[in-house]
Amino acid sequence: MIHALNEALSKLWNVTVIEVPNLLNIEKNLCTVDGLLKPFLEQNEESFGGTYINVKRNKIIIMIVDETKKDIILNSPDIQPHIELLIFQPALNSLSSLKNSSLQIVANSRRHRPIEVLMYIDIEENNIVIFIPFITDERNKPFIDIRNKPFMDSISQYNPVMRLFDVNMQGQPSRKRPRNSTHTKREIGRQIINGGAIYNLGSKAICTAGFWVIDEELNNYLVTAGHCIDRNNTTPDHNTFYLMPLNSSEKVSSFSKKNDEIGPMVFHDLKETDFGLIRITNVAIKPTKVIRNTNSDPYRQLFIRDAETISTHGAHLCKSGTITFVTCGYIKSFEGYSFRGNDVFDNFIVTNFLSNVGDSGGPVFYLRDLPYVSLHGIVIKGFSSREWGDLTFNVKADYIISAANRTIKLGVIHEYYQEKRLQSQ
Repeated sequence: MIHALNEALSKLWNVTVIEVPNLLNIEKNLCTVDGLLKPFLEQNEESFGGTYINVKRNKIIIMIVDETKKDIILNSPDIQPHIELLIFQPALNSLSSLKNSSLQIVANSRRHRPIEVLMYIDIEENNIVIFIPFITDERNKPFIDIRNKPFMDSISQYNPVMRLFDVNMQGQPSRKRPRNSTHTKREIGRQIINGGAIYNLGSKAICTAGFWVIDEELNNYLVTAGHCIDRNNTTPDHNTFYLMPLNSSEKVSSFSKKNDEIGPMVFHDLKETDFGLIRITNVAIKPTKVIRNTNSDPYRQLFIRDAETISTHGAHLCKSGTITFVTCGYIKSFEGYSFRGNDVFDNFIVTNFLSNVGDSGGPVFYLRDLPYVSLHGIVIKGFSSREWGDLTFNVKADYIISAANRTIKLGVIHEYYQEKRLQSQ
């Protein structure tokens, strides 16, 4: 197990591919022990600032506000066998105070209606981090949008970390052709490869295929980002999506053929989160559990095994996108928010892997045992900063499934029970 995603993980961890399997085992053990710690921290949120793992150090860092509470953890029979993995780090802000402050900031956002502001609780920094968009004038000096200043002034009392990001580097739907890949039109065939390019005929936008779900009537859907829809005309007839091979020299319009058609986006949510369901109406095109793993050898394709999510800060997550392909990063937060005027989006997982315009909707996953992965969700929004690096907001798959206004389930789960049923006959 030294190839495929290990290349992306080796870049993340800055190790050779041969070292990656061992680090994966270390990470899995750290996540298990972190799970044992959670009940103690949840019962004492006013005394601790949360935990995160460092795989390279093989340590769990416990942010502690009240040093007298350390023995609560050290004296636990469940934790004592793992004490050598623990590091206590002094913190100023408790997790309960950070959560309370974030709720107050959300309340202020509803009053002042900031535009395109992102917020999350960063356990490692022990603070609330807020990214404010800026514009650049002709002298190349950044200026914060004046519409956001009242909001910024109103939250200064909570002492968040405020950072600027260039609005031109956000992960919105792309209208540019994807760069060439090693995939061919024949490889894609008549299957929907998750992580591959899809094209909206109405908005002329390029996004990324996320994952397959199915409803009670056995209708198949493709999940992607909701903002891939044409917001000026959200009717399904207008928003028809097509498969888009990545390495063809043909024009985008030539892909709008009946045999490339996937189907219309019949549901989208842009009020509480950001996802959409494309109904697969073309019977010649089949949904799959396959994730595109371009530029890897020998595992050019990965397979979604389940949707077991990771709940440990500092653990890795990866994504497959139309533009930047497979990249990996760390989980920074499970408390991500996006403010856009009257709308407050929450339930975002924040990671620091690279994503770019056109990657929206791509599958986010955790590497377990190659070539099988656990689906985690989809990419919603990403941006890069020369000073702060990469940041991507993602929505969990189980939240998408529960938030859709219809009964749906993960397609690979349906496929699993179908196979079991056939084997028992």
